[in-house]
Amino acid sequence: MSRVLVLFFVVLISGLSKNILFSQSLNYYFGNLHAHTAYSDGNKDATTSGCNNPTCSYAYAKASQNFNFLGITEHNHSSAGLQKSEYHQGYNEALAANQENVFLCLWGMEWGVTTNPSDGHIIVYGFGNQLLGWEAGNYDIYVAKSDYDALFKKVKNNPNAFCYLAHPGYNDFGYLTSNPYNATYDSAIVGVPFRSGLAFSTNTSYSDYPSGDYLMYYRIMLSKGYKVGAGYDHDNHYTTFGRNNAGRLVILAPSLTTNDFFNAMKNMHFYGSDDWNAKIDFKINGTEIVGNIVTASINPTISVIHNDEDGETADSIKIWSGISGSGVLSSVIVTAKNTNVLTFVDTNLTNNIQKYYFIEIIQQDGQRIVTSPIWYTKDPFASVALINYNFNGLVFPNPAQDILNVSYPDKDCKIKLLDISGRVLIEKQMINNNEVINLQDFNSGIYFVLIEKDQQVLYLEKIIKNN
Repeated sequence: MSRVLVLFFVVLISGLSKNILFSQSLNYYFGNLHAHTAYSDGNKDATTSGCNNPTCSYAYAKASQNFNFLGITEHNHSSAGLQKSEYHQGYNEALAANQENVFLCLWGMEWGVTTNPSDGHIIVYGFGNQLLGWEAGNYDIYVAKSDYDALFKKVKNNPNAFCYLAHPGYNDFGYLTSNPYNATYDSAIVGVPFRSGLAFSTNTSYSDYPSGDYLMYYRIMLSKGYKVGAGYDHDNHYTTFGRNNAGRLVILAPSLTTNDFFNAMKNMHFYGSDDWNAKIDFKINGTEIVGNIVTASINPTISVIHNDEDGETADSIKIWSGISGSGVLSSVIVTAKNTNVLTFVDTNLTNNIQKYYFIEIIQQDGQRIVTSPIWYTKDPFASVALINYNFNGLVFPNPAQDILNVSYPDKDCKIKLLDISGRVLIEKQMINNNEVINLQDFNSGIYFVLIEKDQQVLYLEKIIKNN
């Protein structure tokens, strides 16, 4: 068998693996990942509600309408009332309340303060009962106060973890939007809320909506090259879980299990919606869903279906698009009015330049929905749709000159560098989830990074070597 055929079959297997994953029936699950109890500064109505802990908070949330999951994220420091022992107790309460395939009770933290102009709050999941903090005797894992660089690195180096930017301000997180793109930070951050709040609402009739949004912040992050999705937060500080408004974070997953939930979040298979049962089917080329990063030889066919179980028709469906890493904000390239269906083929692509697309829908009642993007690169040499799996895999920079960095959450795997004929040029064992490939001795051109385990392809990405 020729090396070209070998490479073709490697790529084909990679594509088939992905298609098997997403040929599973994906379901829509509605909930919220940002809330507080009396273990920090939530349940402020405890004297009247009688609820002052995660156990009763989860029980309350389970009775809310169109609500499939609640994530409690206590502030990570004592100035907001939290003690490490309570964090451990809350984790145990979440485990006890959790009902796989019925209602997910998730446990995380809201890390950070707002002392300095460049501070900010970050939602962190994936560390189990380990509290990240800086106060003596009040943390399990040390991360210095206001050290967002250290926080992002801690999250990036934990394959089970992700972080999500809470109610972001333009100076927040160490001036994140003012500084150059950072690939390490990108591998840690999965999303930005489209809306957040109202944090101190006492409303329980599903009608108290925030008036603002974070769409501009989201667009800035995308323009800088960050792979982030659009979500929705409530940030409850009263016992209103799921009921202060009908806005929802919506995830697409095969089942309502903790494992599928974390996979969906880490792969940006989610969107933010004012509507509590709007199911948005946004695909490219019939198979690629929100959060996917794709390379293919054809122009992308974008399809959107707005399906509201209450029978609402969309007032407008907008396709936003931009060039990843260009620094230029996305813009609306197509608008369809008074329809629930939109199909569009984008012929305005430059080869090997990554574009992204996300959808904004405004319903007749004024409620809005914003999706995570799909990132798309047109490569005329791609024989099939090459899949850049986004399971926390990271290859950078790309294009590269002398050094290529490869990160992957499973260190028990091999990295291979292949030329365009499929010949293996370098083969290395992954060490500590990170590896460096020296490209100095190779000519400029197209190469492939392949990560495999037990002869199964886990990750495949095309790279460009420049001199």
